[in-house]
Amino acid sequence: MKNGTTVKLEIVRNSQIKEIEVKREHIKINHVEAKVINNTSIGYIEFNSFDEGCAKEFKEKLEELKQKNITSLIIDIRNNGGGLVNEALDIADFMVDKDSTLLITTDKNGKEEISKAKNDAIINIPIVVLTNKSTASASEILAGALKDNGKAKIVGEKTYGKGVIQELLTLTDGSGLKITTNEYYTPNKSKINKVGITPDVEINLDEPVKEQLDIEEEKDNQLQKAIEMLGK
Repeated sequence: MKNGTTVKLEIVRNSQIKEIEVKREHIKINHVEAKVINNTSIGYIEFNSFDEGCAKEFKEKLEELKQKNITSLIIDIRNNGGGLVNEALDIADFMVDKDSTLLITTDKNGKEEISKAKNDAIINIPIVVLTNKSTASASEILAGALKDNGKAKIVGEKTYGKGVIQELLTLTDGSGLKITTNEYYTPNKSKINKVGITPDVEINLDEPVKEQLDIEEEKDNQLQKAIEMLGK
């Protein structure tokens, strides 16, 4: 469908049908948000997912923050369900020393494939990573790489625990079979799948804000803990 064309939608709400007309447009979704925490020199970068181009966008946002003279960084991957593993590894590569292990992938026979940092780190300041129980897959790989290499402290809740590669096979009768072919481990060979990444500082969100999607900065006790740690 072309941009600028319209489509009519019928919305059912409380047994009533409402018709609305919307215009088709190409929408660019920003997967990386960045700012400087108010009244500090702490940079803050939030990832909503790890889609194609996130590593490049992260580098651009990081350079912008460095121009503002940040002295530390908070990376927020709470509620990030993952995405492309290579993007997460490229992001870790910006912060981990060259030739350091970022990820270990094993097959059913125990054969290992080791992913290592390819470049010199471009950032060497204190880093805190925020996680929660909805931090999953590629997000856990990033958190594990930074934690095991001593490049970041993890603050928040234990992550979801999704660390496998699965393939879907189509059978002759049209049905499907999903099989696990490989499993991910952190650089220290810690299991991710069904285990998750345990934070250095475990702290749950306060009950009054737990169900809110957009939490005010001063009421986000996990964020405030990260700010406190970086302010020491």
